[in-house]
Amino acid sequence: MGNEAVRWLVVAERDLKAVRNNLLGPEPTTEIAAYHCQQAAEKVVKAALIAAGIDPPRWHNIDDLVDLLPSEHELRGALVPLGRFTPYAIAYRYPVADPDVLPDVPAPDEVTAWLEELERVKTEVAAAIGGRRGRPTS
Repeated sequence: MGNEAVRWLVVAERDLKAVRNNLLGPEPTTEIAAYHCQQAAEKVVKAALIAAGIDPPRWHNIDDLVDLLPSEHELRGALVPLGRFTPYAIAYRYPVADPDVLPDVPAPDEVTAWLEELERVKTEVAAAIGGRRGRPTS
């Protein structure tokens, strides 16, 4: 169980790498960085679920995923705020007839703050599941 949860954190780190690349790369795209923030948040929550012995469903709604954890779970408080990333799971990935239904494109400094928060939460989850690791190289 611990190894599987750690594998989810490794994949979350790849999403965080994509966030960094889309913020700092030669052609920054904050919309895609926001999408990868959602993806990283979802994977971090699913790692916590797996570590708690809960098989995560193939849902993308982070609030619904966090709600699967017992209310007294030690990581719940750190994971609840990640629910705000749910709208970015599909926003900007496909053309839409009415762009007004999309969330506002976040500013680069906002996404940078999200990245820092996600790194912190990922580290907290890793510590809680005993998966203390450095950043994967891939």
